[in-house]
Amino acid sequence: MRKMFRRLGICLLGALTLALPARAADDVVMKAMRDELDRSMRQLQLEKLDKPYFIAYRVQDRTQLSASATFGALLSGGISRARYLTVQVRVGDYQRDNSNFLAFPLHANGLTETLPLPIDDDYQELRRQIWLATDGAYKAALETLSRKRAALENRTTRENLPDFSREQPTTALEPPSPVKMDLARAEALVRDLSAIFRQQPEIFTSSTSLEVSDTRSWYFNSEGSVTTQELSAANLMAGAQTQAVDGMMLPDWVMASAHSMEELPSESELAVQIRAMADRLTRLRHAPLVDRYTGPVLFDGGAGPELFSQVLAPKFLDMRVPASNNLQIETYAAQSASKFQDRLGARVLPTFLSVVDDPTRPSYQGTPLLGGHTVDDEGVRARPTTLVEKGLLKTLLATRDPVSGIPQSTGSFRAFGAQPSNLIVAVENGKSQQELKDQLLSLVKQRNKEFGIEVRRVGREIYKVYPDGHEELVRQGQFDGLDEAAFKDLAAASRDLSVHTIPFAAYAGRLYMGQPGMPLVSFVVPSLLFEDLTLKPTAGELPKLPLSKPPFFDK
Repeated sequence: MRKMFRRLGICLLGALTLALPARAADDVVMKAMRDELDRSMRQLQLEKLDKPYFIAYRVQDRTQLSASATFGALLSGGISRARYLTVQVRVGDYQRDNSNFLAFPLHANGLTETLPLPIDDDYQELRRQIWLATDGAYKAALETLSRKRAALENRTTRENLPDFSREQPTTALEPPSPVKMDLARAEALVRDLSAIFRQQPEIFTSSTSLEVSDTRSWYFNSEGSVTTQELSAANLMAGAQTQAVDGMMLPDWVMASAHSMEELPSESELAVQIRAMADRLTRLRHAPLVDRYTGPVLFDGGAGPELFSQVLAPKFLDMRVPASNNLQIETYAAQSASKFQDRLGARVLPTFLSVVDDPTRPSYQGTPLLGGHTVDDEGVRARPTTLVEKGLLKTLLATRDPVSGIPQSTGSFRAFGAQPSNLIVAVENGKSQQELKDQLLSLVKQRNKEFGIEVRRVGREIYKVYPDGHEELVRQGQFDGLDEAAFKDLAAASRDLSVHTIPFAAYAGRLYMGQPGMPLVSFVVPSLLFEDLTLKPTAGELPKLPLSKPPFFDK
């Protein structure tokens, strides 16, 4: 509903008090950006050196609420606000400019200059700060382009890719729709939820935290793109940890994400999930350690999208490998590119699976999808992108830095590179959950195995499943060889899909969790049956158990 109201430009209850200041901020910030960009494009040039051919400004005004508690006691709480400017200055031309180059020693390149701005809507001071940042970025851009030209002068490149793609200018002006920041309510919520662990004597440590962020973003570039967006997220996490009887550390957590506090699950729903987690951890303390196992593994229900988000999703993001004046840096950077960049047109999934990234889709079977956006952080309009069609890799999510086979942006630049939005897996002739379980046990029988493995929560909840139907909770070790290659030979998938939404940011094929400002991404993925995976106990020394009970339960 909130997304619908945004599109209609209705600000609901806060309209009367918030609309006028918010519109005033839009006017002042955008005017300062527009006027300074116009002046810079006309006047910014050192004698006999390149003028900028492209300048872009992004201003982000972020209000953030955070509150955390442990065992019913508040640890921290507060609301902060900050405004940041990012300046991008490109010199040269679209074919070759100051981007896609790492100079050694590393220094500013004119593309990622970021500095704090006043939160007061003071036109003159905003202009002054933007002027200073632009001047510094321009000088850094010139220096980088000079070093790049010198480094590439005597090289022959196999493919002469442009450094920057030409894209259609976009105008997308989203009206302000700030979310409510209720610190007292947030502190009460984390206190009450964290107090649940007072009833769990076998949980050694725990914490519950809530973060709500609301970011008003303005973007303006010299090509004519003008965008404003309101991006918000509310993320609640309740984490707990205990030790098994042999000392193994056992963590678990419950996460919930939405666009605002009001859209999070109710306190009673969250309490049910947290109690279930605590009960699992208590049972897991006394569960046996998993033996070394090779055979069929079923990632059931929510474990399917969890696994997909961790292992496969980062591989769908393109990354331009930069050149450098240092061959060691260049070689290292080349190793960081996704292996999928060399596999366009190849089969990466079974023929019964397809994958689409769709930032325009608001929900799946009544469940909200929270990764949607109108334009990306480079001002390119977002649109659905088919990544995999019947197992064949068609393209990757791309920015304005062209890579081989992908000359244009897919409107996917968010955070610090290409990111997914709503990643949806389509299944052809999918199986019911019972059929998938039956196929798991059939494979167990074919391999003369005593049991199969079913994962219900990645890294936290795993069961031995026996042919007679009974299950045994075990402490999970680690999967060996569970990478993008394993997905190519999936045995089967369910027809029902589960939605998993998390703050997500990846770069160079790897996840970077816990980074500030990460966008929400929704994964819609089936249960996944692998025919052969190897699971083995975790290696390493185990810490000793505490010498006494927690004082709260020492009665």
